[in-house]
Amino acid sequence: DREWVSFCEKFLKQPELTRALGFADNMERLSHRAQLDEILERRFSELSCHEAMQELEAAGLAYGRLNEVADVSKHPHGRRVEIGTPEGSVETIAPAAIFNYEQPSLRPVPALGANSEAVRKEVLGLLRDRAASA
Repeated sequence: DREWVSFCEKFLKQPELTRALGFADNMERLSHRAQLDEILERRFSELSCHEAMQELEAAGLAYGRLNEVADVSKHPHGRRVEIGTPEGSVETIAPAAIFNYEQPSLRPVPALGANSEAVRKEVLGLLRDRAASA
């Protein structure tokens, strides 16, 4: 409820909403979700994404945002590694886990069809094993 009061006062600029019928507690707000959504949409439509984040941050409110794929790929926490391909090296997002401060690395991408024969043999072996055990 502390966040709700702060959200109404500092972000929505509607302190009276904290005591309004249908919005005083979380269960009431859930019951009046359509009305609340209209209020939120109206306020957020007045601001750019950057402005909304600045206001929420200044109010000390928790928030999250949805990113476009391009934004995610540029995020500073997205580590990248180089990986070899038949057409040359490319950068890709690094594996999430790092153990013992090792530099993450990935095996090169095989050329199209490079493993086809091995895959066929493996599948045929599995099919033979199943047929033999049936």
